[in-house]
Amino acid sequence: MAPVVALAIGFTSCDKTPTTPTTPTTPTPTTPTAPTPQTPTVNGSYNGVLVAIKMGFSYSNSMIPYPVTVESDVAVASFYSTPGGSTTVDAGAVKVNDIALDNNSNSYSKSASVGLEPSSLELSTGVKWSVGGSGSVTAFDYNYSGSFPDFDGTLATEIDKATGLDVSLGSDVSNADSVFVVIIDANGKMVSKSVKGNPAPAKVSFTSSELSGLSTGETGGYLEVLPWRYTMPSINGKPYVFIKEYAAVSAVKIK
Repeated sequence: MAPVVALAIGFTSCDKTPTTPTTPTTPTPTTPTAPTPQTPTVNGSYNGVLVAIKMGFSYSNSMIPYPVTVESDVAVASFYSTPGGSTTVDAGAVKVNDIALDNNSNSYSKSASVGLEPSSLELSTGVKWSVGGSGSVTAFDYNYSGSFPDFDGTLATEIDKATGLDVSLGSDVSNADSVFVVIIDANGKMVSKSVKGNPAPAKVSFTSSELSGLSTGETGGYLEVLPWRYTMPSINGKPYVFIKEYAAVSAVKIK
């Protein structure tokens, strides 16, 4: 920068005409939107699935030298007309920790983070579900006790398709039945792998061939490590799946 500054000063010193100084503008960096984390599918037949997710979304940009992590809580739930079916039905008011989920065409969800209302679903204090009931869904309450899965590792912020990617797991994963590792490009195309969580393998590897179909781009890509656990109790004579998931999500450049 020094030669450029000196040249600018030189030109200014030769110009005797008064000028109005302009204020330089600093471009505002774009903050990526936190994605909706992927949720695993449990094998078997059941009448509903209720998922509580604690998410840590990390991103950086030209104005931030180190990644910033935004913590969020997410709850989603679906109820089915028959065990193993795909037709979702109304279940009345659905709450987690006394916070009502929104019902969008029988798909229930709620997100909470700093700056939102609510700012938290209080998942760190426990996961208590309350289903009001409607039609074929009989009202029930269920307290899913036990620790949340966790991931304490560091995620990549750049993925080179030509060299592939190793995602370290091992002792960074705790309290998980399984781990889902996902890479998503800006067009929504996804590659994923599922491994056991107790104990988790040292790493999950994606080859250049496996990554070849992903589109490249500076923004819009995500790397997700999703340790999760579940239970399937019978409630009112029907099986329901309850999932606890931690979603470690990083915005990535794919090249």
